[in-house]
Amino acid sequence: MKFIIFLLVMVSGYPAGAQIIQILTSDRKTSLRGLSGPSDKVIWVSGSNGTVGKSVDSGKNWEWVTVKNYEKRDFRDIEAFDERTAVIMAVGEPANILKTSDGGKTWKLVFCDSAKGMFLDALDFLNNNSGIVVGDPVKGRFFLASTSNGGDDWAAIPFDRLPKADSGEACFA
Repeated sequence: MKFIIFLLVMVSGYPAGAQIIQILTSDRKTSLRGLSGPSDKVIWVSGSNGTVGKSVDSGKNWEWVTVKNYEKRDFRDIEAFDERTAVIMAVGEPANILKTSDGGKTWKLVFCDSAKGMFLDALDFLNNNSGIVVGDPVKGRFFLASTSNGGDDWAAIPFDRLPKADSGEACFA
């Protein structure tokens, strides 16, 4: 089964704000969840089955990798800084964050949490250094961890400073 990427492409010559939808297909079997576009040319995506994709020509061509030892994991979010550097998040038990600095050829584990019920939902960066990851509640409080060095190291926010969750409350990855 093929998956489809919907890509909004800005085209010069059209009125300001006009967009064209271009449908791209691939024989890769994955469900994409993460998307990051650090520039007009560079796009990274992440998804199921350990899949990460990268385009350096505004989505015309794609390089696909399956991250070694993560073939059965879901990468629900990705944050890219440029064509060489990106951070991906594998959701739960264990929750993992990995980083590449060589365009996706190799990935380094930079965070791991095996707590029962651990499930990461989203990550975001304020700039190239400061980032945060949020997860579903564990023991009644939402999980949060932060980085101040571009995702090389992550520190969990102390439990007593975490926001309390109402019964049944969770995030969406």
